[in-house]
This record gives sequence, C-alpha cells and structure tokens, in this order.
Amino acid sequence: MKPKFLLSFVFMTATLFASAKCDNTYSSASYALNHTKKSISSKNFDHQKYYAYKALEALEKVKNQIELCGCAKAMDPILDGIENLEKASDPKDFEMGRYYTKKAFGDIQDLINQLDIYTQDNINIIDNSNVSMDTETIEKKLLAKELSEIKNQQLILTRKQEILEKRKKEIEEKLLNPGY
Repeated sequence: MKPKFLLSFVFMTATLFASAKCDNTYSSASYALNHTKKSISSKNFDHQKYYAYKALEALEKVKNQIELCGCAKAMDPILDGIENLEKASDPKDFEMGRYYTKKAFGDIQDLINQLDIYTQDNINIIDNSNVSMDTETIEKKLLAKELSEIKNQQLILTRKQEILEKRKKEIEEKLLNPGY
C-alpha cells in the first residue's frame, strides 16, 4: 500500500509543479473568457463594448504572463484574441462587435486548450532525476520510519513476553506449591 501512496504523492507533486507556473496565466485567461461571454450575451451596445474591453485587458495581462508560463504555442491565440477584442471594444455597430467578440471567444478557448496541452506535456517532461532523487529520499524516510516502528513493536513484544513468562512462573509455582 505504501508504494501506491508514494507513487500517488510523486505524481501529485509533479502535477502541481508543472501547473504552478501557469496558474496566473490560467486565471487571467479564464477572466478574459468570462468577460468575452458577458460581451456576447449583452443586449446593450455599451455593455458589449465594456465587457469586450475588460476581456482585452485580461488578455493583454495573459500576454505578459505567458513568458513565465513558458507556453510559446499559446502566443498565436493570444495575439489573435487581442486583435479581435480591439475591434470588438470599439466596433462600428452592435453586430460587428458581437462578431469580433465571438471570434475572440474562440481564440481564448484555443489559448486555454494550448495551456492545458502544455501543462500536460510539461508533466511528462519533468526532470526525472530530481523526482527519482526525491522519491528515493522519501522512500528512505518511510523505510526508516517503518523500521523504527518495527523496533518499537519488538521492544513491546519483548516486554510482554517477559511479563507473560513471569506470570507463567508464578502460576506454575502456585500449582506446585498450593499453599504459596
């Protein structure tokens, strides 16, 4: 059971390590996606432009954060989305604004897909030497703890055995010497 736990622990740690670099990027991309949805569903022209502008701000933030994340393939959907949201935030009319917002919505979905793919690929590329070293260290600590527990149990059993042998002698003496 411990090897399964250890393997699960290592996998979860690797997953967190790989996705930690992209957490802020994901957050900003999700924010942009949410505002793009609001822009698409707006019935008011001013609201549509406002939410498109908020999505544009968030996508520009993603553009700055993508360098920390390291997902170069996500840059194309970001640039396309920025271009479409610039047109959506100052359109000629309501329909043009909605058209460009829908295009930006698709771009942002592509961006999130690229981040997902990058994160999954990054999990598989993690330097296994560090993971195996960490795994060995963790495994050694677990084995040392288990060994310590076994030694403690042996001491307890030895004490119990001494008590039982003492009790056995007392009973044998009582049987041999009923007047004791």
